[in-house]
Amino acid sequence: MKPLTNVAEKYDHFYRYQEITDLLKGYAARYPQLTRLDETAKTPEGRSQWLLEITDTGSGDFSDKPALYVEGNIHAGEVTGCMACMYLLDYLFTNLEDPDVKRILKEFTLYIMPRVSPDGSEHYLTTPDYVRSVDRPYPFTDTMPGLAPQDLDGDGVVRRMRVKSPFGIWKISDKDPRLMVRRQPDDMDGDFYNVYEEGLINAYDGLSVKSAPQKFGNDFNRNYPIGWQPEHQQHGAGSFPLSNPETRGNAEFLLSHPNVCAVLDMHTMGGQILYTPGFKSRKDAIKADIDLYKRLGHMMQQENHYPLVNVFDEYMPQGYPPTYGGFDDFTHFTLGLPAFTIECWDLDKRAGLPEEFPPKAELSDQEQENEYLAYLKWIDQKNDGQGYKPWTHFDHPQLGDVEIGGIDYKYVVQNPPVKFLEEVIEPQARAMMRLVKSLPRVRFADTKAEHLSGDFWRVETTVENLGFMASYVFKEGLALKTMKPVCISLTADKGDLHFTDGKARTDIGQLEGFSGISGYNSTLGALSMEKDPHSRRLVWVVEGAEGTELTLTATGAHIGKTSQKVVLG
Repeated sequence: MKPLTNVAEKYDHFYRYQEITDLLKGYAARYPQLTRLDETAKTPEGRSQWLLEITDTGSGDFSDKPALYVEGNIHAGEVTGCMACMYLLDYLFTNLEDPDVKRILKEFTLYIMPRVSPDGSEHYLTTPDYVRSVDRPYPFTDTMPGLAPQDLDGDGVVRRMRVKSPFGIWKISDKDPRLMVRRQPDDMDGDFYNVYEEGLINAYDGLSVKSAPQKFGNDFNRNYPIGWQPEHQQHGAGSFPLSNPETRGNAEFLLSHPNVCAVLDMHTMGGQILYTPGFKSRKDAIKADIDLYKRLGHMMQQENHYPLVNVFDEYMPQGYPPTYGGFDDFTHFTLGLPAFTIECWDLDKRAGLPEEFPPKAELSDQEQENEYLAYLKWIDQKNDGQGYKPWTHFDHPQLGDVEIGGIDYKYVVQNPPVKFLEEVIEPQARAMMRLVKSLPRVRFADTKAEHLSGDFWRVETTVENLGFMASYVFKEGLALKTMKPVCISLTADKGDLHFTDGKARTDIGQLEGFSGISGYNSTLGALSMEKDPHSRRLVWVVEGAEGTELTLTATGAHIGKTSQKVVLG
């Protein structure tokens, strides 16, 4: 797919809450036939959790079409994910006459929630603080003893501070004086340091510097009702599943919108396309669902060039415990929907570091040194030296003379420097546009009414799924035993319609998409093998007056609703 270059907005900064609100309200006001703006939750600080619904309502209401749901900033500091959502909206509304955009809006619905955690992201963007999901103290409300991160030198960034100590475990690298390397067991001479986060020490005893528990430890991506575990087993889990209004807001929206067929959760960092399961092995998931993930993931990979990685088996380091209560696992196992997480911003790859899945649980001293040297080289050569502060003396009120310096984690490691922002988010929008076009598309074909005798007519139609995904989308959804089958109804627009053969409502089960057709390359070339049906032929014999207009309607599963007219006569 060609780059999406025709956009109206600027991507030279990360958007704050009011800017996002103004843009979303502006889209809703300018394009009432295409949009509906929802407030899915109100945060404790009084901000709205916005979701924009987008479709061409001239061809059907929002809920009448298969939908893709995309969200960003379930983790407050991963603001690149939000910007990818905003870029997609910008491109769509700037290119409404583009044939590809017109077709997407005619046949599908997009639900875009750019910022799941508006409170947390606003705090992240306006203070030096790190915020995992939200700026509400958790799990402790009181100030806890230990070192708490704080910007002491006033440069707007919480970096590192190094302190000379005979007990120091670090020394200055011979390869680059900016780099600290581990002191060897037999090192007896020279300057040695301990390195801490920049900050102050609560309840300091004058001797030891221990880290305080994270102030904002709430992790929305551990707060969903799938494999949920309490705080002592899963950090950030929250008091109970969906205990946060923000997680409850997006969960309730998805539960009330069965036309959603797939979910994209936009994160940073790492540069991967992740797929579930996350709290158990993919060997314990349905193979057909994993195969679907791979087909869709490889398609998106053609746009962003990120590796496709399973969360449990490949993304988590070897030996690490699983993560519980994840949003993507919730959509997979509770809602029965495929859920991808895209980790934007591939600094490691750009710095020339090798990709290894699963990653090692622990790097050797030499590997750690090489990694940091690679970051410094990238900063020097690709980022004009910006994003690193040399070690600078500072009079610490508790520790005396320290040196503060290091990399700007928030806008070099966790998110790209803004000069790279647009080139990072544009391919993600392309991947989203390709994913939405893979949703099921149930249509009527070859519909006709044949006169038999008197007021009796034979009505025929073929119901077919032209999309890649099946009408049920995900086998896990079928396993839940709650999914409605595709239902075909035949009604008269005026008056009664009497059935001699067939019924007014007919359940036809599910329809495969073309993902259900196996393909092989043999010595004689390509070969297709069909299994389950992707189309069904239906016939009715009805009694009605000539000229009566009938409506055929297909509903159910994740297909939304589609209709076609046929006239007797």
